[in-house]
Amino acid sequence: MKNNIEIIMLGDSITARGEWKELLEIDSIVNLGVDGESTKDILNRLNIVLEVRPKYVFIMAGINDLNCSIKIEDVFKNYRLIIDSIKDVGITPIIQATLYTTMPALNKKVKLLNLMLFAYSDANSLEYIDLNPSFIDEDGLLRADLTTDGLHLGQKAYSAWGYKLKNLKYIFQ
Repeated sequence: MKNNIEIIMLGDSITARGEWKELLEIDSIVNLGVDGESTKDILNRLNIVLEVRPKYVFIMAGINDLNCSIKIEDVFKNYRLIIDSIKDVGITPIIQATLYTTMPALNKKVKLLNLMLFAYSDANSLEYIDLNPSFIDEDGLLRADLTTDGLHLGQKAYSAWGYKLKNLKYIFQ
């Protein structure tokens, strides 16, 4: 672990826009979320994570891939490569389900990706966190009070997300 970084938040704009130090009340965290990134983009900059060697990497990605009609199998393949690369150097990956949006057609793809991620996490004894059950409305869409534009999250959602993560007692004592 370099520079006393224990946790890296890795992903796209959903991750990037979170104020993780404040939400998780921890200084030893770095936000490596980048607006607009795909799983392939994350793979291409994964060396940063591997060099820092934190204890944990929280990963949430895939929405940009799916929104650009990249095949779900290809998104999952990239995601799996990210996870395996992190695991292979002794870092604990924590997989977070890709969040639903207010777009039903996109959510169908998200659901399939999440099923694949859950199965992979389960088969490999990895932590899998799914915020979707508490983030969706009765129609299965991202709740209006949690989003700024149907995709990105507002402060209320980030607060709920941070609260959920802080309850992981093996990380946040």
